[in-house]
Amino acid sequence: MLRIRMYLLLVGLLPVWLLGQPADFVVVKPATQGFAPKKLAAVDDLLQTAVDSQWVAGAVALVARRGEIVYEKAFGYRNLESQDPMETGDLFRIASMTKPITSLAALQLYEQRGINFSDPVGRYLPSFEEAQVLDSLHPDGSWEAHPADEEVTIHHLLTHTSGISYAFSDPLMRQIYGPAGIIELTTPEPVRLETNIAKLGTLPLKHEPGAAWTYGLSVDVLGRVIEVSAGEPLDVFFRTHIFEPLGMEDTDFYLEADQADRLTSLYGNHPQAKLFPYPNDGSRGFPGDYPLMGAQTYFSGGAGLVSTARDYLRFCQAILNGGELFGQRIIEAETLQHMLENKIGDLRVGTDLFSYGFAITPAGTDLPYGRRPGRLSWSGYFQTLFWIDQEREVVGILLTQVVPSSYRDRLFHGFEAAVNAAIKE
Repeated sequence: MLRIRMYLLLVGLLPVWLLGQPADFVVVKPATQGFAPKKLAAVDDLLQTAVDSQWVAGAVALVARRGEIVYEKAFGYRNLESQDPMETGDLFRIASMTKPITSLAALQLYEQRGINFSDPVGRYLPSFEEAQVLDSLHPDGSWEAHPADEEVTIHHLLTHTSGISYAFSDPLMRQIYGPAGIIELTTPEPVRLETNIAKLGTLPLKHEPGAAWTYGLSVDVLGRVIEVSAGEPLDVFFRTHIFEPLGMEDTDFYLEADQADRLTSLYGNHPQAKLFPYPNDGSRGFPGDYPLMGAQTYFSGGAGLVSTARDYLRFCQAILNGGELFGQRIIEAETLQHMLENKIGDLRVGTDLFSYGFAITPAGTDLPYGRRPGRLSWSGYFQTLFWIDQEREVVGILLTQVVPSSYRDRLFHGFEAAVNAAIKE
């Protein structure tokens, strides 16, 4: 009788224990999900070559189909100098792979009737109420501008058509953003998003809202809109509405001290040079170890997150599942559709369309690297990549940490081509 009572007690406690652990993905043999194992091994060859040739210090690659992991491997080193081997659960600065998460958060607020896509940004951020468009820039750094023909809206932020740019990639706007001290990623100083975005709102737009697709700080501005509408910091909103429901336990803007040994070191390379450690003195705009340093008060919705391959798979799989993962729904499928359809009309991002958060591969008969129409994708500044193949229900994720990189396209295209070539329809 005592044994029976003990058994019943343990069975009764089991669900409580399970509730404390997020459900995880099943790892299966590639063939069970329609992959040719020998062809998928081309990913091994590519990434081992990348390590041996010092294109990268290390990498983590993950491929899933229909919610099951068919490939998950680590290559090379987390830190080249100490020769610490890379592990699949290591942490990476995902930079602009933050943007789709911020876009999803905005759609959640839309669903909760907190915002509308047509809302003027100035309704939430007063410095954007009277936006101006740049006319001319003088040698002394002064500029002339005229009032924008229309207000900057949340739609413009979600689609990168606001006219807000980046200094690091735009020599013209660098001459305006730089002297103004605009933060584009992070700062060790105790500065909050509110201060930086308010300052940005006083500066001119590169072009009229809606006139062109310009990559820049639009999603950082969107992050501040989320803070104002939700009445809480961006990191809290993400944690409550996205990370905790999806079980993304290793994703955040900054790291705790006990996570430091899992943070992958950041490097740079050039065609004729080996890898060199990215400096921590801020001489290249920010310290390489920024997720562990400084005041940790600045939350960049455009580039600030750190994550793992499996955590990011949770986000991607929720998108592929129509807004749900392991029984946790974070957004209705109807609302999510805004992230799955073109929102920029006849404008293009290279050859791609763009939704509220993703580049979309258009229909075509000669798509590169084995892509299919409707593929969703984006990448990160520190050489990270993901795509969601809606047609074949495949997610691909590649994480490395190199900037500047001379081998980015070779890695990204080679990885995607190898994965797609291994799919037996």
